[in-house]
Amino acid sequence: MLKTTHADIHFNDQHTPISAQFDDVYFSNQDGLAESRYVFQQGNRLWERWLTHSSSHFVIAETGFGTGLNFFAVTALFRQFRQTHPQSPLTRLYFLSFEKYPMTLEQLYAAHQAFEEFAELSAQLRQMWLEPIVGCYRFHFAETTLDLWFGDIHENLPQLGDYMQNRIDAWFLDGFSPAKNPQMWTDELYQNMYRYTKPQGSFATFTAASAVRKGLENAGFQVEKRQGYGQKRECLCGVKSADSPPHAVTPWYLPQAAEFNGCADVAVIGGGIASLFTALSLLKRGANVTVYCGDEQPALNASGNKQGAFYPQLSDDDIRNIRFYIYAFAYGKQQLHAAEALGIEFEHQFCGVALCAYNEKSAAKLDKIAAYDWHESLYQTQNQQQLSDIVGLPLPCGGGFIPQGAWLAPRQFVQNLFIYLQKCGVKLKTLQKITALHQTERHWQLINAQGDSFSHQVVVLANGHQLNRFTQTEALPLYAVRGQVSQIPTTENLRKLKTVLCYDGYLTPVDEAKTSHCIGASHLRDNETRHFSSQEQAENQQKIQSNLAAVDWVKEVDTSGNLARIGVRCAVRDRIPLVGNVPNFTQQREDYRNLFNLRRRKQTIPTAANYRNLYLIGALGSRGLTSAPLLGETLASLIYGEPLPLSEDLIHQLAPNRSWLRKQLKGTKV
Repeated sequence: MLKTTHADIHFNDQHTPISAQFDDVYFSNQDGLAESRYVFQQGNRLWERWLTHSSSHFVIAETGFGTGLNFFAVTALFRQFRQTHPQSPLTRLYFLSFEKYPMTLEQLYAAHQAFEEFAELSAQLRQMWLEPIVGCYRFHFAETTLDLWFGDIHENLPQLGDYMQNRIDAWFLDGFSPAKNPQMWTDELYQNMYRYTKPQGSFATFTAASAVRKGLENAGFQVEKRQGYGQKRECLCGVKSADSPPHAVTPWYLPQAAEFNGCADVAVIGGGIASLFTALSLLKRGANVTVYCGDEQPALNASGNKQGAFYPQLSDDDIRNIRFYIYAFAYGKQQLHAAEALGIEFEHQFCGVALCAYNEKSAAKLDKIAAYDWHESLYQTQNQQQLSDIVGLPLPCGGGFIPQGAWLAPRQFVQNLFIYLQKCGVKLKTLQKITALHQTERHWQLINAQGDSFSHQVVVLANGHQLNRFTQTEALPLYAVRGQVSQIPTTENLRKLKTVLCYDGYLTPVDEAKTSHCIGASHLRDNETRHFSSQEQAENQQKIQSNLAAVDWVKEVDTSGNLARIGVRCAVRDRIPLVGNVPNFTQQREDYRNLFNLRRRKQTIPTAANYRNLYLIGALGSRGLTSAPLLGETLASLIYGEPLPLSEDLIHQLAPNRSWLRKQLKGTKV
């Protein structure tokens, strides 16, 4: 079940929201904000701990997001701390919140009217609010990052995974009262809390129920009572005093953070959209970033088309892949709007994407998408007339519509955002084809085609179809895909096209100059050539004219001007990207040659052998515009040892060593 259920609420005479699901208030009738500050901020001694905190980030986890009041209050407190202590090493706050019944936008607005001091934060949250599926969504509020986990906490909390063991600094144990919501307050919750809490990490909660106290003590926390807020006699707080060694359930997939002192010095190899968003996320964390681009400019390969479509892949056979692209689409929209706000110039239009059921196979595919019963903000089934009206041109079929989809100019976007990043301190070195990597005790040496050497603490490989050209990556099962995109002149009819149109190819609306469209793309596996092909040019035209043959306007599609652009994408067989540590294939093959039996016998299994401080992001295929923002953010989070914006099952799905681990887990030789 991927759909979430909205909160059912009403407001009492004190304008306090009350949950119909739990017959309980969201916060105190007396003063919800004062209660939040007393119970959670003071109960966890946040300010005192921040004063002596030596790490660059602090992680708070919360059970029950509700109206977002606790988040607003602690974000405001952290901003106050940063203003009064600008030299503190603590610069970033992570707030992980679990919510089973999210409010609607209208409910949020009504609930937030009581807290005028948070008007700016409230407006920002509502601007980013969405109709979520179950899982994690990341939202940025300057120095504070909010990870909202929608769905049942007993399903989502374990998805923090092995990686988050001993990484949470403080818990806001909120949610509705144990008497009204016993399904949440369980031993399983307390045990997972203990697993993820740092030694000397803390919790605070409004309740003093004996079952809660005993459950937390049994999990390993030291618990104490303190005076309750308002009319409540007591509440609880406590710490994890023991230093519990982490135990990985799946050590073969365990993500490993980078090792560095002070400011991270990171090299990113590649000049496309993957390297762009990785550099952007690293820059936000204060890293010293150098990008090595093999061409004279960024975005001259797979990221260099004049127009490209931005929308989630909803038709995969693996639901994990679909979920990843939905989360990536949501995060990507946030990043595109952030670029707009920065004044980055790039042609784009949030016009929606229409998917045509042009034959039996495509119709069955769209029926499968519709069977998931997505919210209409994500996907809509349309009949022939409805889809024709949306598109602006007659169609011979119905299909589906992704209303928040878009097109943008990838090359313009990447190049202009790189210019902005350079102004912010990112170093861009062009005509630097890195051909070899050598690891020393503390650094990586990058060797270019001319034999020059560069030294960096951390290296990220983001160089597309050439990603497996290094000794360290040659075992990765990547392949190149050549794609030729045709540029066609517009006509009076074609200018009526209002959305991106997908069939066995795609056609974009007219560009901002009102002169041309993009159509494509060819797909030639294991082909890295970059020459113009008249055959592929003709095939791009033939596809739309045969798929949509029953309508006359497709005859106006004319590729004979031979305007086209050729790029080479990087792909893998299971159609989802790779991101994470670069695995040491030789060592992992040896360590896990008997993995099937080691698991069956419950014997000790070593953590995956990876190259220290070497990472990759690749195999984005034809979905780079959608996936790159979230992948870059995930990788930067991993490098810094911060919470990851994806569930553990998706981190496993994206793992660079997955292809051979799947075999070894089955007892098959690699």
